[in-house]
Amino acid sequence: MECVATTAFGIEAVCRRELETLDVSIKETKNGRVYFDTDQRGMMRTNLHLRTAERVHIVLGRGEVRSFDELFAFLEKLPLERFFRTEGKFIVNAKSVKSTLFSLRDIQSVGKKAILENLKSKSPDAVFPETAEPYRILISIEKDGIEVWLDTSGEPLHKRGYRESTGDAPIKETLAAAIVLLSFYDHTRTLYDPFTGSGTFPIEAARIARNIPPGLDRGFDFEAFPFFDESLFKQEKRRAYEGIRHGLIAPIRASDIDADMVKTAGRNAEKAGVAADIVFNTADFCDMSFEDSHPVVITNPPYGERLMQEGNLQRIYKDLGRIIRREKDASFYILTPVANVEGLFQKKASRTRVLFNGPIKTRLYQYFGPPPKKRS
Repeated sequence: MECVATTAFGIEAVCRRELETLDVSIKETKNGRVYFDTDQRGMMRTNLHLRTAERVHIVLGRGEVRSFDELFAFLEKLPLERFFRTEGKFIVNAKSVKSTLFSLRDIQSVGKKAILENLKSKSPDAVFPETAEPYRILISIEKDGIEVWLDTSGEPLHKRGYRESTGDAPIKETLAAAIVLLSFYDHTRTLYDPFTGSGTFPIEAARIARNIPPGLDRGFDFEAFPFFDESLFKQEKRRAYEGIRHGLIAPIRASDIDADMVKTAGRNAEKAGVAADIVFNTADFCDMSFEDSHPVVITNPPYGERLMQEGNLQRIYKDLGRIIRREKDASFYILTPVANVEGLFQKKASRTRVLFNGPIKTRLYQYFGPPPKKRS
């Protein structure tokens, strides 16, 4: 079975590395997509374990279409009966990029009719009340090449279920996890987040350190598929629970100047099962001090028009730059959409990456500190 994991632009390589640890066969990586071959067990496993993917889809078919007649004929011939129950609710979405077929509404309408006719041809007496669980189908056409996907995840995978509220511009859990995985952080080093907001960075870091699968506490659309094997899913969930690390990890320290957000972050950490691993406090980031050697700082400083107008934005970034230049032992990972950050920091980054937090284009400025000395 061919599947595709979708990701935010810029973190495809991180998602691919995750998939390589999950016993699937990688096929190719494109912008925002990683294709792989697997079976039902692998489809379940990827939904449970992927931290950086937005969704996992089954690729139902691919080909070329240049007219609505060709679209209908293509969809009508796909082997769909294995994937759908006729009582399900069929939700068809469409994407079109540089293609002869560009009307999304018409692609959706023709697509749904063709899919229902396809299923009716296999079960002539079937009716389609659309009263059961949803089937989310995406018809993606790019330069007249078509791919048809069936969503196995349902709710986006960034919705872990622990975040009760957010700040003004919350970072997605999937992006936060990707940045932690890109960093030098591991469970032996102390992580700091001085602009923690709702606590996403420290919570994702703690769950990575504990090896807590992100999908354990939620449901998935594949549980309504005709071929769904409940006993197999229970096996995969049991295996996931058994893999959780219960030993000590280095403390994670998170702070924010907003006391209400610190309380919210604490509640989120409690729901995520990692409250014991994170020390939250209300503090100005300028007071940040490191209690351990070779710390890792991962943070998303504030930004926005109001801060710019009040003249506070440059002050925040200049002060943060002074800390970066002073703490030569630390590694810093600063995510921000603010331009000219290296000029404000007065230090060139070791590496930068363009990443997207939803529709917001950001850059990850990475300042690498020295590695810890190996223990003899």
